[in-house]
Amino acid sequence: MTTVDDPTTGNPAEEPGPPDGPNGTTGAESAAGTNGATGAEGAAGPNGAAGGGSASAADGAQAEAVAGLHERTLRVLDRLLYDARFRETFVTGGPRSTELGLEADLLDAFDLVDTRELVQVGRNIRSDVTSGGTGTGLGLARTFPRTLRAVRERGGGGLKEVAEEFIASPSFQEFRDVPFSPRGRGRTLPECFHRWVADHPRHTRHGSLEPLAFHEAAEAVVRTVSTGADATFDVGMPGAARHGDTLCIFRDYASAPPVWKLRPTIYLAGNSRCVVGGVSPAVYGGLVAVLGGRAESLPVRVREALERRLRNWGLR
Repeated sequence: MTTVDDPTTGNPAEEPGPPDGPNGTTGAESAAGTNGATGAEGAAGPNGAAGGGSASAADGAQAEAVAGLHERTLRVLDRLLYDARFRETFVTGGPRSTELGLEADLLDAFDLVDTRELVQVGRNIRSDVTSGGTGTGLGLARTFPRTLRAVRERGGGGLKEVAEEFIASPSFQEFRDVPFSPRGRGRTLPECFHRWVADHPRHTRHGSLEPLAFHEAAEAVVRTVSTGADATFDVGMPGAARHGDTLCIFRDYASAPPVWKLRPTIYLAGNSRCVVGGVSPAVYGGLVAVLGGRAESLPVRVREALERRLRNWGLR
């Protein structure tokens, strides 16, 4: 990642088949009429009218019930993996604990869960989120050092507590740790963490921590995009837009406390390069105009200067 300075600001810049009939035929064959007609035809009335309507309706209802059971099972599994408090209650009280509120048709299946393995999997997930791993990048500890320090100073807990609360949140559900997930395209871990910080009431009680989390998340997002990994996820950081082939983010941080020393900053990613640095809003406007091929209105000297800057950054 390239850090730059604006000369004017000096800021760093994933069914079974039918059962066999009595003579070894398949269920469908056994249901055939005496003349080899198909099951539906054999069941037809004297005028050839099909009599399988009620059977089809019953099959549809059964398939819907199975799908519903499957979906409810997955929801409980998700909570066991990602919600530390829910998992702890399950481990100590079992699936029949009234605190869990599991439905009766799920209990037998969850009686079979190996709780020791469940606890270990939960720890592994938290470790990947905090310290980095496949799909999680650098992890929270190295991506958000300043934000985590500020959360701790406000009594919001240490890294373990913060990670467990984040992992159990709806914000984390948008994260995908593998590309091309059946659940669809998701977002990077840094962006999801920024959203969690921004939406959490505790992080706004004494002045929002969102600007600080934004800065650290934006740096991580452009660094990831510069590797080409954005083919597998979406970027939804506030203000993020593509100009030409370059992802551009800008924030002036006017609402940030002076103690954080945040200045108007650009975050650019393209051509296997990323650039983060302080620039004025006017310079940012000129840069995105050039990147987006809309620089005709700029004075020639300004346009040439911006082109040189982009070439120096490897974005041209």
